[in-house]
Amino acid sequence: MNKIQFLNIQVHRHRHSNSKLTHKGFTLLEVLVSLSILVLTLMALYQSFSTSIFVLSSTTNLWKAMSHAQNELLKSERATTSPPVSLSQGEFEIDHPMNGFRWKKDVRDTTPLPGIRVRQVNYKLLWNEGKHEYTYDTDIYVNPN
Repeated sequence: MNKIQFLNIQVHRHRHSNSKLTHKGFTLLEVLVSLSILVLTLMALYQSFSTSIFVLSSTTNLWKAMSHAQNELLKSERATTSPPVSLSQGEFEIDHPMNGFRWKKDVRDTTPLPGIRVRQVNYKLLWNEGKHEYTYDTDIYVNPN
């Protein structure tokens, strides 16, 4: 190979590599499409995250309500005398762990079968989450004597 042919090949390679350099990078359309995909993905993640936070809060409140109501009914079950027939309700104090909840306690005599009389203790907890009000109520039956 002589010198002229060698220089000719080098010039040709140099032009070819320069044309590749001009094609590197992204077009405006590619950037817009990738940004759109990123925004849609972030919106889906945000929606999923906010839903998870709401479910966690709801579950926590429901768990607190269940635990507290069961403890209150255990007091009636373990008492040496049955609670008197009554209807009472109220709200918890600010420093109470159940602050933000309201309660209702309904104690009444009932006859589930002829000749069998029992005392029903119903304990209900109510609380608000956003625009909705939620309740949890549970019953226990004790000997009225």
